[in-house]
Amino acid sequence: MNSPHACPDPQLDALLVSDEIMEDPYPIYERLREEQPVFWSDAWQAWVISRYDDVEASLKDKDNLSNENRQALLFSALTEAERAEVAPLRHYYAQKDVIGSDPPDHSRMRALVQKAFTPRTVAGLGPRIEALAHELLDHALQSRRFDFIAEVAHPLPVILIAEMMGAPVKDRHLFKRWSADILAFQGTGVTTADAARISQASLLEMFDYMNELIDSRRVEPRDDLITALANAEEEGQRFSRDELLATCNTILTAGHETTTNLLGNLLHLLLRHRDQWTALVRDPNLITPAIEEALRYDAPKQRNFRRVKRAHEFLGVPFAEDEMVFQLIGSAQRDPRHYDQPDVFNIQRGKIEHLAFGAGIHFCLGAPLARLEARKVLEIMLARCPDVELEPETVKWQPRVQFRGPGEMWIRRGA
Repeated sequence: MNSPHACPDPQLDALLVSDEIMEDPYPIYERLREEQPVFWSDAWQAWVISRYDDVEASLKDKDNLSNENRQALLFSALTEAERAEVAPLRHYYAQKDVIGSDPPDHSRMRALVQKAFTPRTVAGLGPRIEALAHELLDHALQSRRFDFIAEVAHPLPVILIAEMMGAPVKDRHLFKRWSADILAFQGTGVTTADAARISQASLLEMFDYMNELIDSRRVEPRDDLITALANAEEEGQRFSRDELLATCNTILTAGHETTTNLLGNLLHLLLRHRDQWTALVRDPNLITPAIEEALRYDAPKQRNFRRVKRAHEFLGVPFAEDEMVFQLIGSAQRDPRHYDQPDVFNIQRGKIEHLAFGAGIHFCLGAPLARLEARKVLEIMLARCPDVELEPETVKWQPRVQFRGPGEMWIRRGA
């Protein structure tokens, strides 16, 4: 695709779609921060922002940048025939949901979702999260070594979300597949027709399933998330069916992927830095700062993106309407201009500020739930297997530049 901009460093640009960025993005981020803090990428067909203050300002800019129809920009690399083939997927991404919208629609939909995710509701999930963690660990600990991602980090959040939505136990595996397929479309850094086709198939399958669930709850309400969302009102308005389906997808994919990554990153970092794990075993009061430091050090979602809705200058660089801007959260949280010793993982560093859940009007509504899941799992791991050890050679990172977390990570009980 012809670009209106000249990429200032093609070699650096090539790293954005390389195997290296999947394994360890941080040296690449450092080059961006120091050499090209506002960088045009031909590979991503977007502007790339990498310093903390700039990323934070960009995340909060609701006047010049938009979440609406931003996903449409991802299809620009496809041929006309390929775009026609995934027309249903493109139509979906043109719809508004609680993330893919701007005020006033965003304000209305966010208020509706908040009615279903009250602090009391989230806190009330604590006992169920504990029970799930124990159940999953009961099975995992039957072996001396196990894949923490496959046995705990991946199933726990998806089971919880499926239960919250009121889906039967037999359908849990569907939620796992849908989430993985839908997110694969936007996760690798390069949009391909094959990934779009897979994403479209799972999205349409999920919508068929959710439509049946929504219809059944409107006839026979239950104490579940689907019923709460279907019945929520804000100033006399409810979700439209398209908005409700899009919101269900957002809750599934965002709630599952980021929490799985948080759990995997958290345990990986603590076991890799054995002194930090030992400190936690001795003092469980460090659990909260450990979670926040893991969110900072290895953000579950590494990059966010916006569509330029109004041409403007950013740090002297002209951004044109309908261009894409990627905000590198993972880079911002290693910026030495904002943190002392940013590349050191230290759960006792004191106040820990980060952008892992975003900033501004789109700050993640699921942040309290993700933190609660991380706390409960870590508490139970510390209590039940404080002697657990990491098998470093088994850690395999997900091949997604948008997200960061182990896809596989084996741990074993101590001798």
